[in-house]
Amino acid sequence: MKREFGFRLATVADISSIMEIELICFGQDSFSKRQFIYLISRAQGRFLVVESQGKIAGYLSLLINKRAHSLRIYSLAVHPVFRGKGVGQLLIERAVAVAYKKSLGKITLEVNVSNFSAIQLYEKNGFECVGIRKNYYHDGTDAHYMQKSVANT
Repeated sequence: MKREFGFRLATVADISSIMEIELICFGQDSFSKRQFIYLISRAQGRFLVVESQGKIAGYLSLLINKRAHSLRIYSLAVHPVFRGKGVGQLLIERAVAVAYKKSLGKITLEVNVSNFSAIQLYEKNGFECVGIRKNYYHDGTDAHYMQKSVANT
């Protein structure tokens, strides 16, 4: 089977495509253009995009906390056109690979309690809900705080 998707580091030139996906996926909870510029160019982590035929299918923003020995999935989003094609799975696999490469002990994230498809995907990949973040989102919705241990050998 031909590899349909490719990964690369995001650049500031990708922001309009990233913002489009962000607004579709997160609405009022969307990051601003300024936040994306920071995450892409200056944050302690990685900001990756996944492409298919020259179009950005999704993105993954990772923040590294060396003191806590952890990797945070700060944002993960897939354009609706590319959902159901394994893009989310590829992005999670890439996050796990970064955690291994950087010898980080765990991966953490927050996800809307009503985002059942994302929760199911995270659980399938070994993430467990370890807490609730009350009123986490703009509309007052809670978030599951999830984590996955990463065993480095």
